Amino acid sequence: MNTDALKVITAVYVSGSITLDPADPVWAGSQEATIVFSRRLNESGARTTFVPDEIRHAKVKAVHNGLDIFFFYQWNAVAENNSVADYPIFADAFAMEVPLFTEDSPLWMGAMDKPVNIIFWRADLPKPDNIVAGGMGTPQISPDEASQNIRHYQKWKNGTWNLIITRPMAQASENQVSFIRGRNYRIAFANWKGGAYAERGGHKIVSEWQNLSIQ
Repeated sequence: MNTDALKVITAVYVSGSITLDPADPVWAGSQEATIVFSRRLNESGARTTFVPDEIRHAKVKAVHNGLDIFFFYQWNAVAENNSVADYPIFADAFAMEVPLFTEDSPLWMGAMDKPVNIIFWRADLPKPDNIVAGGMGTPQISPDEASQNIRHYQKWKNGTWNLIITRPMAQASENQVSFIRGRNYRIAFANWKGGAYAERGGHKIVSEWQNLSIQ
């Protein structure tokens, strides 16, 4: 069985307000996709404490109300790594990547002429960052304040991270993707284990491209 097969993540339309609460009834009517993380990237010289053939999974749901889009992620984590200290202590992190202008952006942080838009969450930071990248080693937090319009909920409980991320569907600047009803988008995800695993920066595990369908 090909565990890396493309999955369709459907952003279900619901009318009315949506809250940053995993108990919000909207999630009961949403569709869940299980994403596989099986491709590993390593920074040169980075400590490697991981199992080389490790495969991780995350459950993903998405909903929107025409104004804001919400993503709900759940993945297993033995410990709540939410602090950064002397090497090799790092925080858990999660990211989603969408091509900024063209659907054929390379998976590895895009390219100079095919940039990507990334929402990056780290457990020790006050809020997720809106990031743009045009190739390996180029990710940077977008400089305009308008595109830092991301809100979130996070909670680690009983060995599971629960993370909800939301932002307006319309782009706030050229540094963001607009999510439009009826359209499909390529989307990929990355996961970092903090603590003794010492994953940070380019040292992470990623998914293949998936399909996000905006209902």
